Amino acid sequence: MMPGARRDRWLWLACLVAGVLVLIGCALPTVEIGHDAIIGAGDTQRGFDYDRSVRFATYLEPGAMLFVAGAAGLVLLAVIALARGSTPVLVVAAAAVSFAVVVQVVRVTDELNWPDGGVYSCEKPRLEDCVPILAPAVRDLQEHIGRRPEAAEPGFELLAGDGYRARGEGGWSFIAWSCAAAALVTAFGAFRLILRPVWAAVAVAAGALVFLAVLFLRALEGLE
Repeated sequence: MMPGARRDRWLWLACLVAGVLVLIGCALPTVEIGHDAIIGAGDTQRGFDYDRSVRFATYLEPGAMLFVAGAAGLVLLAVIALARGSTPVLVVAAAAVSFAVVVQVVRVTDELNWPDGGVYSCEKPRLEDCVPILAPAVRDLQEHIGRRPEAAEPGFELLAGDGYRARGEGGWSFIAWSCAAAALVTAFGAFRLILRPVWAAVAVAAGALVFLAVLFLRALEGLE
């Protein structure tokens, strides 16, 4: 390890681990989407549940691929810093990448809704307006359902039309927690470039509280 990297080795080791964990999360089943359908009504009604897992590593949608690119970026920055020495430019770059991916975590979380016994109905003109990141996967699932044998039976109907349900799987936990940890660590490293460690910690804590408050307000809006 180069001498210049020793001061920030904890930061770069954390970035390296976080990046690898995010890549693992993207390779694992990341989110599960689902849709419901029925045939008939009353006592003769039959219900169908369709669920599918999506891996972000193979889900060629920009919003999902940002996690792959961001994780690879963190790993690359960590390797460069550990091999050649840490610099302010590398620290700021890592903080910027971490902030971008943690913002994306919030965006995806908004789309991960799995109501009991049904699907969410998209009230907007297009499904892409409701779930911009997961819409392609939902559309693909709908096309798959349309090719099922039961779809050709009279009375077959997808519930909620452009509806959907989605929830995070094991891979999503890897991604969400690793991105949050990377954001905190790199933010501290960036603030420490201009502040004493204690004030850098205070700045990170204040930023985290503001971020949590924003998430809380967004959650309240979702309940309306």
